[in-house]
Amino acid sequence: MALPATTKMQVANGKTIEIPSVGFGTWASGEISWCKDATLAALKAGYRHLDCAWKYGGISFSARPPDQQVDHAVGAAIRESGIPRSEIFITTKFWPHFAAPENVSRCLQLVLDDMGLEYVDLYLAHWPVAFKALPAAALSTAHARPGASHAELGIAVGEDGREVVDLRHSARNIAAAGGDTHGSFVPTWRAMQRLVRTGKTRAVGVSNFSIVQLQELLDAGHAGDRDGNEDVPLSCNQVEAHPWLPNDPLLDFMRSQGIVAAVYSPFAGQKADGATLLKDSRVVQIAEKNGMGVGQVLQSWAVMRGTVPLGKSQNEGTLGAVQQAAFVRPRLQRHFLNMLLIWHFGVVDRIKANLAVKRLPEEDFEALSALRLNGDEGRTIDYSDDWGVKLFV
Repeated sequence: MALPATTKMQVANGKTIEIPSVGFGTWASGEISWCKDATLAALKAGYRHLDCAWKYGGISFSARPPDQQVDHAVGAAIRESGIPRSEIFITTKFWPHFAAPENVSRCLQLVLDDMGLEYVDLYLAHWPVAFKALPAAALSTAHARPGASHAELGIAVGEDGREVVDLRHSARNIAAAGGDTHGSFVPTWRAMQRLVRTGKTRAVGVSNFSIVQLQELLDAGHAGDRDGNEDVPLSCNQVEAHPWLPNDPLLDFMRSQGIVAAVYSPFAGQKADGATLLKDSRVVQIAEKNGMGVGQVLQSWAVMRGTVPLGKSQNEGTLGAVQQAAFVRPRLQRHFLNMLLIWHFGVVDRIKANLAVKRLPEEDFEALSALRLNGDEGRTIDYSDDWGVKLFV
């Protein structure tokens, strides 16, 4: 039995909009020239929800080839697809050094310029922590790419070479733990809410926020806003969730507040011992039993829980490795090689299958839910040690 194709999301003025139940992730960990072709393949396969972020790779006023800019490539894929912009739901996010209230709109404009779009559907704060940024002139030309330096990203660093945490604009519990009793994410949140009035985003939300951090923003909404933005709700929180890390308490709280749960890494990552959820014998067995792909099973489980999974199926690591081995450099040749590899490695088939979510038998749903690991053992994305702050609390 098919599952709902969309779910409702609260937006300004007490209204709701439809967000597609399954999204396509555009994040790249290495070679990114695949992005336009993989995104175009996803759109042609039926995806109408693209998950993007400034940190995934974009740059304004750059001499870099367009196919080396994820945001540019995503925008090009949208235009080439011929699908009306109004039929595609686009999410993007700002990295922590854009978290000062005056920089929130700057990042959104950079993304819109790179994508060639007039608006996005959902704009998120990527993390509840803020970083100190370089001066505005540096931010205006900042760019993200694999291996980019802090200077290229526009991030200020300390003597130890690490990001300088901006406690004043971080979530209250992070600021307090760092010794700043006046720090709060609320001013940044107010700046995000104001963007809805500009028409450059239809909704705003956050990512990787804990219950305590969500409550900080919800309480600010209850207190009202002299700018008249109290009717712009916290629409979404994008978090990691999969059978190894169900994140039940957080998701239950979000449901109680009407906050959509978009979930990244629905297939989980690789554990220290090399184990992966995609190769877990119990998951494989359930997939075979139901005549489904493993990714299709995991995304179906996610949708059955009322969450919006944001899987990736483009296998960019394989594409990049083969391209480099073949010494393919001209953009036209790279395009044809991308398409050849996308078809040869079955990427299109996986893209289509992962979108075709369907209701699993109850016993299989429960069997997947029983795969949870203790505590945070199943978490695959955690920058707490790198940034010197405690996340997810």
